[in-house]
Amino acid sequence: MLGVALSLKSAENFRNLRKQGITIRKTIDTMIATFCIENELPLLHSDKDFQPFQQFLGLQVV
Repeated sequence: MLGVALSLKSAENFRNLRKQGITIRKTIDTMIATFCIENELPLLHSDKDFQPFQQFLGLQVV
């Protein structure tokens, strides 16, 4: 699920959110969100940590 390119993109997404004052509590949430964003897959979730990905990075949510 996570290769070198997606790992680097995950880190970039994490840093972009940190610059905006948002801290994601779990690394796996960043990886899951990035995977979904990059593959244009909607994510079904009930975790508030995914909201910034939706708001700022274009995560599609079901």
